Amino acid sequence: MNLSGKKISLVLGSGGARGLTHIGVIRALEERGAVVDEIVGCSIGALIGGIHAKGELHIFEEWVTRLTNRDVFSLLDFTFQSTGWVKGEKVLNKVKELIPDVPIETLPIPFTAVSTNLTRECDCCISSGSLYEAIRASIAIPGVLTAVFQEKDKIVDGGVLNPLPLNYVRKKPGNLVVAVNLEGPAERADQIYKDNSMISVLQHAYYVMRNQITRLSIDLYRPDYVVDIPRDISSIWDYGKATYLIEKGKQLAAKTLDKLPEEIL
Repeated sequence: MNLSGKKISLVLGSGGARGLTHIGVIRALEERGAVVDEIVGCSIGALIGGIHAKGELHIFEEWVTRLTNRDVFSLLDFTFQSTGWVKGEKVLNKVKELIPDVPIETLPIPFTAVSTNLTRECDCCISSGSLYEAIRASIAIPGVLTAVFQEKDKIVDGGVLNPLPLNYVRKKPGNLVVAVNLEGPAERADQIYKDNSMISVLQHAYYVMRNQITRLSIDLYRPDYVVDIPRDISSIWDYGKATYLIEKGKQLAAKTLDKLPEEIL
């Protein structure tokens, strides 16, 4: 489908390293002439979306495609804090060296990051202030990355309550809404769910919950296009597979964009 000049409201979901496919989706949209006019992102979607909103995704892409698994491990700053075992400062400081922080209000593309406020038991959006502070709050995976404290509020990953935050799209007249769902059906479900260990069952339950929340959001807000990324395409830490994941995102986006909107809902 030719999208030349068409304005896009882009919604980027949560899902760890699978979110590197977001880069491929953005590249597929660009190749078809689309103009991303608004970005709403959650967790890894906030990281990729915020950097693209700044206009410097090419810098991040060049860096992340060079990472090895050893590089990824070296960027984990372990801690003994009770809210998580990784601070997340080391990797964000590295990204800041490449792409300096700015106020969200100054970004060329309007951007919203979504996080979860555990204290108030609700999701919340951040569309002003420091770009990286918003990203850090949005990526705080419970029990993994330490929570962010804002006065009396405890903030964690937006994917806890809103893995695909379609409700924060501004519904600009004439815009196509394109959502990237990182909780898509598994390609090898018969293999990844045959393990009946406690950890496997807990993980399966978690994926089922997130998928159900995502599908309810899609049914309620009905984006024009949903690019489904298989949930088993990688683990949440497979950042060393960046080149593969970006290309897969590009392929899956192209396949989706060749359909009419009503065919994918």
